[in-house]
Amino acid sequence: MNLFLPFLLLCFGLMFLIGGKRCTEAFGHGAKKGLCSAVQTFPTLLLFVISVSVFRASGGPALLTDVLGGVLSAFHIPPALVPLLLIRPVSGSASTAVLSDILSAEGPDSPVGMTASVLCGASETVLYVLSVYTAGIPFSGTRYLLPAAICTYLFVTALSLGVSAVLYGI
Repeated sequence: MNLFLPFLLLCFGLMFLIGGKRCTEAFGHGAKKGLCSAVQTFPTLLLFVISVSVFRASGGPALLTDVLGGVLSAFHIPPALVPLLLIRPVSGSASTAVLSDILSAEGPDSPVGMTASVLCGASETVLYVLSVYTAGIPFSGTRYLLPAAICTYLFVTALSLGVSAVLYGI
């Protein structure tokens, strides 16, 4: 396994030589395009990171957990999962921290722990992905992206909770 990466680099180098392209030109062109993409998406990502940080620091997730806890308990969703359900579409790193807290409190082999793991594995951070994908697109071209992404997140969440209810008995 230690030789896999050098072997892979050697294969790519041979492909460049056989193909007649100069490695440095191709690398430089790719690096230039990657840097342009990074510069173009940076303001959107910065705004997103600041917004998520302000939301978390202001106690927004705790407030939403208190408000929605009763409604979700009517659907037999454990209260321990409420913070994960709220933060998962917003921030991947924050949802990983919430998952870690749930696994520490409930146990990794508990029904709640396994359901939280399924939820994290089945869904994506909707707002982060949208901010990255739409950074270079005019706003008028993204009219239906957010509603479609939220509907997809709700569907995947409901499906994950349903499968977990059957498999783990939450």
